[in-house]
Amino acid sequence: MMDRLARYERLSGGGQKKEEIRIRGLLIDKASRRVFVNDKEVAFTTKEFDLLTYLASNPNRVFSKDQLFEQLWGMDSLGDIATVTVHIRKIREKIEIDPSNSQYIDTIWGAGYRFKV
Repeated sequence: MMDRLARYERLSGGGQKKEEIRIRGLLIDKASRRVFVNDKEVAFTTKEFDLLTYLASNPNRVFSKDQLFEQLWGMDSLGDIATVTVHIRKIREKIEIDPSNSQYIDTIWGAGYRFKV
């Protein structure tokens, strides 16, 4: 019976893994737009989720504030890059044990931010 169920799930696509990112105690479920920190769900705004997901989907790559703003807000920054800084701070407060000693998002001074793996 288990063989039939496993075969059915494999053929029907029911056994496919959800699109998620797991890094240490962090789980980002892209399909349901939910974030879990150490198995506890944490609420995120739309832009916070999008920014976290974008960085986590491109680990160890440095993005300038301008690049992040343009990617997520879809326009030139024109002085609005402080928005990125505020969102990064809020994300850190939600996912980090100690936001001042980040284990996920590094600030690369003079360059931007990097999600470290």
